[in-house]
Amino acid sequence: MIVEYQIGVDVLGFPIYFRHEIYKGETNQSKFQPKPRKWLKVIQSIIKQH
Repeated sequence: MIVEYQIGVDVLGFPIYFRHEIYKGETNQSKFQPKPRKWLKVIQSIIKQH
């Protein structure tokens, strides 16, 4: 899932966006880990549009 929202403008008036890329998943089962573990990864970035 990707979420973007505007957080402001730069000195020239161009919009600045904050972007989150969200990934969800599960690890595989193993003999040491009988139940799969769930994980969440979030990548954040700031994007300037010109």
